[in-house]
Amino acid sequence: MSITNRAKDRDAAGRLRRSFRRPNHTQSTPGYWVRLHMNRPRRHENRHMCWQVMRGRDPDGLIWPLGSRKPHVYYW
Repeated sequence: MSITNRAKDRDAAGRLRRSFRRPNHTQSTPGYWVRLHMNRPRRHENRHMCWQVMRGRDPDGLIWPLGSRKPHVYYW
């Protein structure tokens, strides 16, 4: 699928107009959101569980967080 539309984004000669801007992807999750709500809580939980294991807790009895980012809280 083409990003440029012939009717809207081109001049009479068929060239792209200078004012043409590619659409920004507003539906993507912002980087600050990923760090704040996905990565940091998971790292905190991993670090907390490692400290519990070092203090004598059974590692097989703990529920470790998933290695992937899912399931997570969605931005949208």
